[in-house]
Amino acid sequence: MRHRIKRLDFNVAYACNLSCKGCISLSDFNRRGVESLKDIKDQCETWSKILDPSIISIFGGEPLMHPRIKQVLEIIRESWPNALIRLITNGYLLRKYDPEMWFTFGSLEMQVSIHRQDHEKIITDEIKKIVSRRKGWKAYRNIVEGHRQLELTNDKLTIYKSKFKTFVMPYKLENGELKPFNSDPKKAHSICGSPDTPILYRNKLYKCAPLPNILELDKGKHYKYKGTDANGDIATLVKNIDKPETVCAMCPDNQAHSVDHFNKENVHVKNID
Repeated sequence: MRHRIKRLDFNVAYACNLSCKGCISLSDFNRRGVESLKDIKDQCETWSKILDPSIISIFGGEPLMHPRIKQVLEIIRESWPNALIRLITNGYLLRKYDPEMWFTFGSLEMQVSIHRQDHEKIITDEIKKIVSRRKGWKAYRNIVEGHRQLELTNDKLTIYKSKFKTFVMPYKLENGELKPFNSDPKKAHSICGSPDTPILYRNKLYKCAPLPNILELDKGKHYKYKGTDANGDIATLVKNIDKPETVCAMCPDNQAHSVDHFNKENVHVKNID
């Protein structure tokens, strides 16, 4: 049985070229490495028979740090031919790739997030290089979940330039250790940035993106949640995707723990700063 879901995050890289305080992928803990192509192929072969997402978000870390990101996108497209693929990137590494490549994957969205106000021109210039390759773009400006966004749409590609000014930290840091907040799960879920998006991470499915990253660094000291493998109770996880659960108590239940990503002291860009 294939479970129809709205969106699936697919982690393909742990490393990031940014180090951001409060990052849900814990980029400020100097994460390293990417998923091998073999592991990505194996996961796609397994999970494409289980999950049928409308949108697959290519997640990190920074996906563009994957040295074979073109092949990664091709594998995912082959495995889920009808899904919209959304590449989540901070945009700094777009300079490494031929702009023509982004028009070759079918239905592709590129969400480019601005993490430093003073670096917006750097990212905008990279987007312009892609846009210059085609005519017929339509442009829209809107507000999505409180964040300003510019949408550029072509028949082959959609680019979102999003300004995510604040991020809610998904953990407390005490004496160098990650610790849960023990909040009210319903309140924490109500301010969650991804309240209905599970993530595929090292061949297991998790309720949300921060979970596997925190679990990997915590090593069982303070967090006990376990991911669900392909033979596990997928039906229950899918049923509860958009609902608060006990595990949601790990996150804060108010905005007091938000981090301003337009403050350059909170966002370090490697090889630039």
